[in-house]
Amino acid sequence: MQTLMQLTVKDILQRPLFQQAEAVATEEALNRTVRWAHIMEVPQVGRLLNGNELILNTGIGWHDNEELSLSFLQQLIDSGASGLCIEMGPYTNLPLERMKELALREHFPLIFFHEQVRYIDITQDLHAHFIHQHYNMVSELEALSAQLNQLLLSGKGLRPILKLLQQTTKVQVAFFPFGEEARFIPDMPKDEAHAFYEKWIFREIFRQPELKGRLAHRPILALDRLFADLLLYGEQELSEFQILALDRFATAIAQEMMRTTYIEEKKRYKQDLWVTGWLSGKHSQQDIRDYMLAQKPTVKLDQAVVCVFDTSSALQNTNDHEAQVPQKHMAARSIFESEGFYLVPALFDSYLVFILLNQLGTAATVPFQDRLLRALQRLRKTEIVPETAPFAPLLGIGKVISDLTLLKESYETALDTINIQKDIGVLNMPFYHELHVNKIIHTMKQTGRLTSYIDEYLGSLLRYDQEKNGQLMKTLKMYLALSGSKQETAKELFIVRQTLYHRLDKITRLLGEDFMRSDKRIAIELALHGYEYLHGIIA
Repeated sequence: MQTLMQLTVKDILQRPLFQQAEAVATEEALNRTVRWAHIMEVPQVGRLLNGNELILNTGIGWHDNEELSLSFLQQLIDSGASGLCIEMGPYTNLPLERMKELALREHFPLIFFHEQVRYIDITQDLHAHFIHQHYNMVSELEALSAQLNQLLLSGKGLRPILKLLQQTTKVQVAFFPFGEEARFIPDMPKDEAHAFYEKWIFREIFRQPELKGRLAHRPILALDRLFADLLLYGEQELSEFQILALDRFATAIAQEMMRTTYIEEKKRYKQDLWVTGWLSGKHSQQDIRDYMLAQKPTVKLDQAVVCVFDTSSALQNTNDHEAQVPQKHMAARSIFESEGFYLVPALFDSYLVFILLNQLGTAATVPFQDRLLRALQRLRKTEIVPETAPFAPLLGIGKVISDLTLLKESYETALDTINIQKDIGVLNMPFYHELHVNKIIHTMKQTGRLTSYIDEYLGSLLRYDQEKNGQLMKTLKMYLALSGSKQETAKELFIVRQTLYHRLDKITRLLGEDFMRSDKRIAIELALHGYEYLHGIIA
C-alpha cells in the first residue's frame, strides 16, 4: 500500500506547465501544501479562500499599484494560501521587489511567468491531479479498512494494528493506554520517550507552536469511557490521508479494546480483591512477595508507605470519576516512578489509595519524605480544579513500614492523619509521624474522653476567662511554652511583670500549687493541646 503524500509547491514546479516559471521562495515556502488552484484577480480577498490554495493572478487587480499589490499579498498570507503565481505582462511591469522581500520574509512562495500562460490549462492539470489523488486516497482507505477488519478478526491484539498504522503513515505512532505503559512505534530512545510522554501528560505538548500540523491526536472512546490516547507525530505537516487513516485506526483500536474489556475487567477485579486483602492484613510475607514479583520482577520490597486521598468531594462532584481514575493513575505512576517509588494504586472504602514501595533505599541522595512531598506537589499540578479532584489537598500519609504484612497499619494511620486534619485543618506535612501529640488527642476524642479530660485540668481557668475575661488560658500557654520564664512571658504577652504575677497567682489558686510539677505540667499541656484541637488556637 502506497501512502498518498500531499502535493507541495516544490512538486508543482516540476510539472510541465511550470518548466519556464521563476520561483522566489525559501525552502520552507517550497514545502507548503497545495490542495487546490484558484484564479483570483480581485484585490480584496475577504473570505473567498479556505486555505492551501495556489493563487493564479495576472496583476490586473492592482495594475502596477505597489501598495495595492503588497496589500493583496499580505491578505493571501493571512488567509493561509499556499502561494501566488503572477503572469508578467501588460498589467504587471514593475520589478515587484517589495513583494519579493515580503514573500521571503513570510516564507511565502512567489512564482513568476515571464511568458503568457493559459491559467485554464494549469487549473485543469492541477485539479485533475487533485481529483485523481482523492480517488486513490479513497481506494486506499477502503483497502485499509478491509485489512483492519482482518486484523480484528484474527484476535492478535493491538500491536499488529499499531504496526500497520506506522507502516501506513510512515510517521511516529504513540499509544498511551490508561493504566499501562506507553507504546511507541517505532521504538524511541528511553529518555526521549519518557520526555514525550510527560509532555503529553502535563499537556505541555499543546503549547509548542512548532508542532502545529505535525501532531494529531485521537481519543480511544467506548461506552462513554476514555480508554487511551492515540497520536501521530511527523517531521512535516501531516497529510489528509494520514489524518483519515488515524480516524480509522482509532475506531479499530476502540473495537479491539472493547473486545478485551470483559477479560481485563475480570482480571482487574481479582487484582483489586488482592490489594484490598493486603490492606486488610490478610496476606502472608510470601504471598506478597510472589504477587509483587509477578507484577515486576525487579521490584524492591524493603520499605513501603500508604498514601490515602479523601476523594469524597471529587466523587460527589463528577459523573465521570470511573473514567477519570485510570487517567490519574497514569499521571501518578509516571511522577512517582521518577521520584524512586513503585506505585500500586487501589480504590478502597471510597478512598483513592496509593501503596508506595521505595525503590531507592537508604542510599538515596534525596530523603524519602522529600521525594514523596515533591511527587505530591507535582501530582497536584495535574489537576484542573484542585478542590474537587481526586488529588485534592486532603490526604494522609501513614506510618512507614519495613514488614509488608503490616501494610494495614500504614493504611489505618494514613486514615487517622486524614481524620485529624478534618479537625485541625489541612497540613503542609500530612505525615503520621509528624502528628506527635495530636495522635493521642485524636484517640482520646474517639473514645469520648477528651472533653472531660480538658474540663478536669482546665475547666476552672476556662470558666474564669469566660466570666471575667482574665486571659488566663493565653497566659498559661505562653508561660509553659517558655518553660516558666516570667521575664520572657511578660515580654511576649506585652504586659508588665506585675500584671503577669497577678495572673500567675490566679492560675496557681485555680490549678494548684503543683501545676508546674513535671507530671502534672505534662497533663496540663496535653489538655491545652486538646482544647486547641477542638476549638482552635488560643489567642
